[in-house]
Amino acid sequence: MPVHCRLAGQQKRQSGKPPGLRLFSVLPRSDKIILPHASQHVQVAVNRIIGAKWSTCAGQACIAIDYILVEEQFAPILIELLKSTLERLFTKPEDMARILNERQFNRLCGLLEDHKVSRSIVHGGDVDPKTLSIEPTILLNPPLDSDVMTEEIFGPLLPIITVKKIEDSIEFVSSRPKPLAIYAFTTSEALKQRIVRETSSGSVTFNDAIVQYGLESIPFGGVGQSGFGQYHGKYSFEMFSHKKAVFRRSFLLEFMFRYPPWNDDSKLALLRHVFRYDYVSLFLALLGLRR
Repeated sequence: MPVHCRLAGQQKRQSGKPPGLRLFSVLPRSDKIILPHASQHVQVAVNRIIGAKWSTCAGQACIAIDYILVEEQFAPILIELLKSTLERLFTKPEDMARILNERQFNRLCGLLEDHKVSRSIVHGGDVDPKTLSIEPTILLNPPLDSDVMTEEIFGPLLPIITVKKIEDSIEFVSSRPKPLAIYAFTTSEALKQRIVRETSSGSVTFNDAIVQYGLESIPFGGVGQSGFGQYHGKYSFEMFSHKKAVFRRSFLLEFMFRYPPWNDDSKLALLRHVFRYDYVSLFLALLGLRR
């Protein structure tokens, strides 16, 4: 992630501003795709992936896709479909947004200048400094320790990482910083349940991408390094509201065992039951039926 973004996040934390300010948009890695295998729905999935990656201001959005995890045997099919669909949807350079400014353009070009990363380019890679434009670029298995795989890309570069079997993707995701969102394209209910149960992310969307942002009925926010706090509808109101705890008691009943002296074994036994939340034993002890 560019240094200025990290500093922005740190300054927000130190300024005393509410913790819900969009820190998740400036922290490493945001969103990833899990695509298990070929199916009759693969073209629809490819359309939605392209829409969520290159139609979101050329990937310059916190919820844009950062990389794809896919089974090794399906990767060639996916890449060819991405290429053909990109060529059909983006017929002219101006069909896609340019990079925000020269600084961000140079940062993205720097990601591609790593020779190990440049060797992984299977589509695109052309850049135009005059117009601050970068062609939709697909990378196949760039080094996992390279900047393109450890920083939030925030641009039109899309790494594809292959796994032997799609279940390995769960371990892969869990081994890295928690993402703002996971997008999983699958019809397997068992896999859906595993992804929800065994990964941690701000949100999980099945068979689509970025559309969850437009729904006020579900919260939007990150977890861990992808941020904290939730927005949308009532969740925004609750985020910036304080939930005050109020407790009321009567003067009619008093538990003397809560007060010293503590040399009475029966008092200690009662306290032990309280701290263990063993209310059955506490009740029996109060009746003198258990110590």
